[in-house]
Amino acid sequence: MSATMAPPVSASPVSTTDRRAKRFDGSMSADLARIRSEYIEISGLVLTLPQAARLWGFGTQRAADLLTVLLDAGFLTCDKRAVYRRRR
Repeated sequence: MSATMAPPVSASPVSTTDRRAKRFDGSMSADLARIRSEYIEISGLVLTLPQAARLWGFGTQRAADLLTVLLDAGFLTCDKRAVYRRRR
């Protein structure tokens, strides 16, 4: 028997098609509020996806989903180095 493995999660932003497929769950609003608050309170905060996942105690996919929502909302930007920062 062979097990299928899920593809690895990349550090780059999620594609637009994938963004549209994401669905909110019950705790997503609270998590989004927490992330927004951190970016507002910590001026100049810049994080890679793995750093964000560790900081907030999320799995990589959960962090990617939340950061994507904030990218789509225009609250965050992500540069070519896959660094997330607050849009000014």
